[in-house]
Amino acid sequence: MIGASFCMDEVLAKSTPPLSLRQHTNDCLSVFRSVRLLFPRLPESCGVPKFFEHLFYAIYLHDLGKAASGFQAMLRPGGKKWDGYRHEILSAGFVNTLTSLKEDERRAVAMTIITHHKGVGILREYFNTTISTGAENFRNRVAELKEHFGFVQNFLQVMPDHAETYLGYRTPQPSVPATLEEVIDAYKFSISWYVRRQDDIKDGDEDLTPLHSTYGTLMRGLMIACDHLASGGRDEVRDGLSQEEIKQAVFNAVKVRIASRAVSTGEQVQTSPEQQMPEAGLYSYQRRMIHQRGSAFLSAPTGSGKTEASLLWASANRNTENGGQRIFYVLPYTASINAMSKRLSACFGEENVGVLHGKASYFVYQTMLDRKYTPEAAAHFARETQGLSKKLYRPLKILTPFQILKAFFGVRGWESQLAEMTNALFIFDEIHVYDAHTTALILKTIEQLVKLGAQFLFLSATFPNFLKSKIEAIVPGIQHITLSDTDSDDAGLMLTSRHRVEKLQGEITNHLGKILTDLRDGKRPLVVCNTVKRGQAVYDELKFAAQSAALLHGRFILRDRELIERRLDQVQLLVGTQAVEVSLDLDFDILYTEPAAIDALVQRFGRVNRTGGKGIVPVRVCTVGSASDRFFYDINRISRTLDAMRDGEELNQIRVSQLVEQVYTDGYNAEEQAQFDLVTKHFNGVIENLYPFDDSPDKDLFYNLIKSIEVVPGRANEDSYLQARDEKRHFDAVKYLCNLSLGQRAMLHQLDRVNRRTDNQGESYWFIDARYDAEIGLLLSEKEVGVGIID
Repeated sequence: MIGASFCMDEVLAKSTPPLSLRQHTNDCLSVFRSVRLLFPRLPESCGVPKFFEHLFYAIYLHDLGKAASGFQAMLRPGGKKWDGYRHEILSAGFVNTLTSLKEDERRAVAMTIITHHKGVGILREYFNTTISTGAENFRNRVAELKEHFGFVQNFLQVMPDHAETYLGYRTPQPSVPATLEEVIDAYKFSISWYVRRQDDIKDGDEDLTPLHSTYGTLMRGLMIACDHLASGGRDEVRDGLSQEEIKQAVFNAVKVRIASRAVSTGEQVQTSPEQQMPEAGLYSYQRRMIHQRGSAFLSAPTGSGKTEASLLWASANRNTENGGQRIFYVLPYTASINAMSKRLSACFGEENVGVLHGKASYFVYQTMLDRKYTPEAAAHFARETQGLSKKLYRPLKILTPFQILKAFFGVRGWESQLAEMTNALFIFDEIHVYDAHTTALILKTIEQLVKLGAQFLFLSATFPNFLKSKIEAIVPGIQHITLSDTDSDDAGLMLTSRHRVEKLQGEITNHLGKILTDLRDGKRPLVVCNTVKRGQAVYDELKFAAQSAALLHGRFILRDRELIERRLDQVQLLVGTQAVEVSLDLDFDILYTEPAAIDALVQRFGRVNRTGGKGIVPVRVCTVGSASDRFFYDINRISRTLDAMRDGEELNQIRVSQLVEQVYTDGYNAEEQAQFDLVTKHFNGVIENLYPFDDSPDKDLFYNLIKSIEVVPGRANEDSYLQARDEKRHFDAVKYLCNLSLGQRAMLHQLDRVNRRTDNQGESYWFIDARYDAEIGLLLSEKEVGVGIID
């Protein structure tokens, strides 16, 4: 393994710590062997029966060019940089020794080797051997192999022995070169050919070749994955979660929940034979999921165990012959991903669960600090953990859809991403919450993943039929799983009401007295506003009447938002915005909310009387929002929602489904549908322009999806941010950032209250001159010094 002893005259692959080329190659092949054994369906997925043999050749040869004397000198103490030349160009020059392969197969191996660090674009720009200077440079570098040419010959001679160990059978003996003249110009042999074919494909003169499609994607993606994992000290990828492992984890979690509830309520835990069965405590629909095969929709009430049901679906759809099969749990919000990570790590172990979102590294860092790690140890652990989570290592990943979109925009590493998504299982939780623009992107990626053999489960308590129809059009044979009113267990979930709608005429500010009365009566009200500004104003009016109170919205720096979220279970009053809709597991006594569309309201309702243990509680919906709502919401959809809901009606799952269909009977409005169609068309062009072995020319479009920037608000936060940066505490510096929409930045820019600054390391950051308070967050309308009202 890495760090093994070596002789000083040994050909090296790495210098810190010294590692021989033989050992590094064996480390990479060890990872390769685990991939081959865990993902046996990949040859079928790309239509190349000898896929793993081709990948073996690429891995075996991928670093052989490091035997060049200049490269070896660079790795020794005091060595100088090798003038930036790419060793992989020399490595690929030995594919001509693979005489048992057809020419195009050798080209595939060469392309995989020559691009395993740099893509086609970089190689064409700086190492093109079709021009005289590039050709001369290449021949000079080949001459540097002379000193260690005996090593190269021996390395090739024993290739079949390594094939027997790692591939599972002996490959034909390669044609060992007798002279350096037999090292071919792999750039001309592979890249020049590949680019010509790619241009012909774009012009419509040629059909897509396997190498320009899934075959090439998997070759490069897994080559990079094996190399990176081996370099990171891993000699295998983790096995997938087995069917029994998943089921048992769910059964155990349900039993723990039942026992915990019994302790808190004083209930007697049943011990009858039926109650002792492994699946005891599951709802009927959850038990049916144990046998549910194929892609599906699942509609069930909030708080009824959809997560457990989705994992049981994953167990049912695990391909026992595809032991490494990955599971992707897709959620819309960072906070809900972090919470789900803790939940699933408790079930399956932290080593099996990865988290992917913009601040995932910070989340891991903070978790380690909570476990009393030193900041230095926590930072090291976070970097190592996230490095593995981004690679083909962990079998279960929790992520946002944007992490999937990265692959289809061709952002660096996209081939490795698609390699692990091939034949994978995807669970999309609350897919209805995204706007038309994002939904169009997600559905297009799902359409592509279907072609890679993926299967899907879509979860929601409020699933409009128009969205189901769009998904049905791209996921063949998808099934609808609904609760049955003929099953007493299901009927209980469908017919049980937890909420009674009470309409309050006027704005929420007209009804603060009612909230004050509830607070005096000892109730725990949840107040949801549509904008941060309204939420701040309402909180300011109510907080002094509560025993404890909190405000939650998206304009807190990360440090303060974390502190607020940690104490939400203890506060009597919570005032929030959409941040409370899906992200947090809350259970308040009564709700006051500004008007919103039915699906958003149902999510807000779900934060009140979450388990149904409080009987039927009022959810009070104001009929008028603030003047700013028109900038963020479809006012016509809100009006239809208010018209559809009856004052005083009690809501069960059947009624909720009816309301959703009433409000969304026409699907998207005209503007949303036009945007959906336009995005679908443009993104289809991006995908058509995506070819393996390079980043996409459209990759920067991915970053345009991010509609906000991170800013440092106020001078006090800036001082703390800069101090953390100066002390190399980069994870701590993140604590002092908050998000600002691009529109808000533009507004502040006109007022000269936002500017880009540079820290002492030369890294830029955005600073805004606005008052910030740890309790109420960012006040955009107020300057930090003095008051400057801007709205």
